[in-house]
Amino acid sequence: MSILAAVSNGGPEASAAFAVIFMMVFWVAYIGFFVVLGLTSLAVSVLALVSLYRNRDKLRAIELAVWVGISLVVTIVGPLCWFIIGRRKMLDDVRAHEQPTPA
Repeated sequence: MSILAAVSNGGPEASAAFAVIFMMVFWVAYIGFFVVLGLTSLAVSVLALVSLYRNRDKLRAIELAVWVGISLVVTIVGPLCWFIIGRRKMLDDVRAHEQPTPA
């Protein structure tokens, strides 16, 4: 007897069929969530590393090493911190260095 037939007939077989259907849906959603989370983490980390590579001449070696380490170790939060905090600070430092001082 198929699962759908057991559900439509009712009785004790229906509750077992509901449990099977629930577990199938649950595991598909559970695995799908972690696949999406992993792909998102990979994408954000790659974007942060590309951004760090492009701006490597504007950062000191120790700053670059720290940001690469943070981006690789702290999967999603590290790269987001680079884009929110580190990149903005680096751009502010570059702008302050490029501005001429008044005479």
